[in-house]
Amino acid sequence: MNAVNPEAIGVFGLVVTVWVFGLEQLGFGIDSETDHAKLARNLAHVALWFGGVAQLFTAMCMYLFDVGMPPEARVYIGTIFATYGLFWVVVAMHFYNPGDRKIYAHLFLGIFFMTALFSYKAWLLDKMWPLGTVLLLINLLTILLPFAWYRKNDIVTKICGATNVAIGVCAVPILMKALGL
Repeated sequence: MNAVNPEAIGVFGLVVTVWVFGLEQLGFGIDSETDHAKLARNLAHVALWFGGVAQLFTAMCMYLFDVGMPPEARVYIGTIFATYGLFWVVVAMHFYNPGDRKIYAHLFLGIFFMTALFSYKAWLLDKMWPLGTVLLLINLLTILLPFAWYRKNDIVTKICGATNVAIGVCAVPILMKALGL
């Protein structure tokens, strides 16, 4: 059977999104002349298309098509992609039209618990590297982000940026495998 692995597009979307957000949080390309309204719109576009749509497309493919994996693996991986795809859509909507940050803290808490479950399953499946590592870094990020969003805290924002970049770096082996490399 020749099955196409849709994970590649979803992981690619994840890597691009976390690297863009991470570099922005670390301050790369940001100076006193930065138009923050344009920056927010650009971040929203990246979050929506690369983070949201790419991962939701991957989830849909995992659920609907035989991709050469057992059904339980397709459900597990598909649910991971759907969760983060929807997360990035919400983040994009925030950048397009900011809402109540308390609600986003609740979202981060929900994502934290879902990611803890995904991490536990990765541990049970003996998939701690690289999948479990990526999930644990996402858990760290969901703990830190509310502290960066509620009050201007440059140190926490930089830690979030470094964590985003680390998520992308740790996801590269997943991408390479999905590409058959």
